[in-house]
Amino acid sequence: MMTNTTDRIEVTSLPARVIVGRRESVAMADLSTFFGRTIPVVAAEFARLGLVPAGPATAVYTNEAHQVFDVTVGFPVDGGPELGGLEAQRLPGGRVVRAEHTGPYRTLPAMYAALSAWFADHARTPPRLMWEEYLAGPDATGDESACRTRVVYPLG
Repeated sequence: MMTNTTDRIEVTSLPARVIVGRRESVAMADLSTFFGRTIPVVAAEFARLGLVPAGPATAVYTNEAHQVFDVTVGFPVDGGPELGGLEAQRLPGGRVVRAEHTGPYRTLPAMYAALSAWFADHARTPPRLMWEEYLAGPDATGDESACRTRVVYPLG
């Protein structure tokens, strides 16, 4: 059973994007509960508005202070949609560093440690804005071993 792998860290370029979702200040310990209650609400609002996600569920993190983050959870969209009760978060285009994690969410800290080492090795400071893209979630039984999460930091 696979519990945790980290693919190579890569530097690439991405286009600017807009994530539409819900934004709150959330303590790290409460992130799982926040995602569990927020993603279904955002998905229902997308359905009500007739919006089609242009990619996987995404969480954008900014302004971390004392293990509390401003988090926007939603989906990327094309164009400038009517937002209903949702908020837009712009993600910058350009060069990024990213890595993909396969395994349970609780093992993500190992990938964050690898990314922190990458920033240190390249004499860079991680930016205050970053995001996670949820490429594959738990299976129907709740097994997280096949979860795939991409973590992205813009390089400015």
